[in-house]
Amino acid sequence: MSGSYSRPRTVLLLTIELAVFDEQALEHAAKARASEDGLKDEVWASLRSGMSDDLIMLLDPGLVAGAGFEIIQSTCEVSEVSEHAIDQC
Repeated sequence: MSGSYSRPRTVLLLTIELAVFDEQALEHAAKARASEDGLKDEVWASLRSGMSDDLIMLLDPGLVAGAGFEIIQSTCEVSEVSEHAIDQC
């Protein structure tokens, strides 16, 4: 087994429910982050399909240096909730 040993890993699934109050601010923040990551505006625009991509751009760093983990895959589902439903929670 010389050289072929890999450490076992634990895989966790994290679910986050969040509310977006300003879609335009979210879009601008994601565009700025994409630019910081070296993506030109045209490239980000061609990859972006909506708020779900904005959230992934902002919340999925992939590998966090020194933190002992990496995000393997991220997905985002968007469901619209009326404010009346939120008030009832």
